[in-house]
Amino acid sequence: MESIERYNNDIDVHFVEVYQDPKTWQTFRERYNINSGAVPRTFVGDKSFIGYSEGDGPLEYNPAYSGYIGYRNQIIQAIADAVGHEVYLKEAIVSPVFQFPWWVLGLPMLYLLSFLPLRQWLQEVQAKRYWFGGFTAICILSLFLIIHLTPDVAIETFARGLPFPLFVSTIALADGFNPCAFTVLIILLSLLTHTKSRRDMALVGGTFITTSAVMYFLFIMVMIGLGSVLLEQYGKPFMLVLGSGIALAGIVNIKDYFWFKQGISLSLSESQQRTISQKAGQIVRSLREPAAGPMRFLTALSGTIVLAIFVNIIELGCTAILPAIYMTALVNYCATNSGGATVQCHSAWTALYAVIYVIPLVLILTNFIYSFESSRFTETQGRRLKLVGGLFMLFFGLVMIFRPGLLIVG
Repeated sequence: MESIERYNNDIDVHFVEVYQDPKTWQTFRERYNINSGAVPRTFVGDKSFIGYSEGDGPLEYNPAYSGYIGYRNQIIQAIADAVGHEVYLKEAIVSPVFQFPWWVLGLPMLYLLSFLPLRQWLQEVQAKRYWFGGFTAICILSLFLIIHLTPDVAIETFARGLPFPLFVSTIALADGFNPCAFTVLIILLSLLTHTKSRRDMALVGGTFITTSAVMYFLFIMVMIGLGSVLLEQYGKPFMLVLGSGIALAGIVNIKDYFWFKQGISLSLSESQQRTISQKAGQIVRSLREPAAGPMRFLTALSGTIVLAIFVNIIELGCTAILPAIYMTALVNYCATNSGGATVQCHSAWTALYAVIYVIPLVLILTNFIYSFESSRFTETQGRRLKLVGGLFMLFFGLVMIFRPGLLIVG
């Protein structure tokens, strides 16, 4: 904008710092019916552009911000249309051709070679965990080096080209492999094997999973309502705080892979597991009562619903992280693609998220009904799920902090 003003005598550019001159900013917002306070915003004639990108792009309107996306070529074209001639720039800005940094992929390969000289030391289980943890750290570092070396325009173009259903499905399925939810369902189903009835197991297990899906849907919708307001009001600071929290939760989960439930942990405590086992035991005892009639099923199913509600409330520390990532991308997506029907957009995608989230729980229930054997969720399985979930959280937390453009999906 400074170059345009400097090299075009008939064009004046007025720069207004909104914090220093809020009245002018408010006047423009009222004139153009703009609800969003996001900046930078460029006004050219009757057009309003939000943000700025060095890359070229189409004339694309964003209803959430009541303005066109601030692509460089579109702002220049709007000025040229307004003054009736080509806008002169002393130096053309030419973006360099992006070359993929293939050398970064050599870092994980070099680390893998360390297995040979260290194989004697890696006979111990904990030593293997340390080595594998180092490998995952190198992979994350390499991935972020690639992202860091990739221009913003290429990143945003890639993100916009990703199918939004694929993004939702990936996050929801990763969220579904939840150690907390697995532990509770396996405790309940293991106790239900004593009823000697696959029908009872299917009814009670299905009720638990359905209630969990409904609770999860309601929880995420509340999160979206609150998060959309905070994103609108505070934008970048909110993303930094949210990304930092998600990255920290990821580090805590990765820590549990090496030192399970030592220190701070996002797992169910021993006392919480005992409480859940007692409530699950009450459900099973009600099913085994000799009294006939539908009352025993009604009592058992009511107890199952109460248990599912209780579990979903106390395990928010396990489950709130990945939905926050989904919420951030969903708010951007629905603001641009819903045509004003944002509530319906939020509801439809969140319903899909909740359905995909319980798919692993349905598979566990199906396995129990088929095998009808008592089982338990082992520490080794918990460690692995903690590691995978922690890596997801750490990656997306860092994306929110350093490259939020990757969340403008679809």
